[in-house]
Amino acid sequence: SVGRLSAGIAHEIGNPIGIVMGYLELLKQKDTSDSEKKEYIQRTEGEIERINTIIRQLLEISRPSNAGLKLVAVHDLIDDIAQVLNVQPLMANIELECCLEARNDKVLADANQLRQVFLNLIINAADAISAESGNAGGKLEITTALETKTDPDSQNPAARLKIMFIDNGPGIAAEHLDNIFDPFFTTKDPGRGTGLGLSVSFMIVESLGGTMSVTSDIGRGTTMTLSLPLYKRLP
Repeated sequence: SVGRLSAGIAHEIGNPIGIVMGYLELLKQKDTSDSEKKEYIQRTEGEIERINTIIRQLLEISRPSNAGLKLVAVHDLIDDIAQVLNVQPLMANIELECCLEARNDKVLADANQLRQVFLNLIINAADAISAESGNAGGKLEITTALETKTDPDSQNPAARLKIMFIDNGPGIAAEHLDNIFDPFFTTKDPGRGTGLGLSVSFMIVESLGGTMSVTSDIGRGTTMTLSLPLYKRLP
């Protein structure tokens, strides 16, 4: 795992650094026009921002912060995200349906981190649906329900909130399912993702005492399932 992570870091950060070095060499040339210099500088900034994004995501993986844990209403958070995304071009041909039926949706979490997880799962699903040429019938359904999970070391069942993101995209090949939460693993085209989004999301959910799992069928879609412990008021 450490070897895979190290190789991923070397590749994902080494590539943009090499590109930046190339642009710096071009900027040194005396016959470079002002317009070309401006373009090289803009592209250099883009590569540096890519490195910065990767570093931030790696920090999220290494030490998810629980310092800002507060009571979060998951349904309100999902509704807010859905309203924002429904007007975005990415969702233009995708029906986003929310079936938030859990009677209790209060969890102890960092709202911004949870928002990051939900956004990542929605955008991943939208990307997958959009990748299918001519797919005008894309659909993403977000559902919530209560589940009871019994701790094997305790006689008291613990109530949890199950959140499912169900899309009708192309699905994920069986040989990839065991790797999708690995850092830098991605099936997206080069330049369309760092392969860190799901790793970061997995670590955030795990730090909250939750779990994240995936099921998928080629040609039928993918379901991402989150299970979070519900807030339990102390007596």
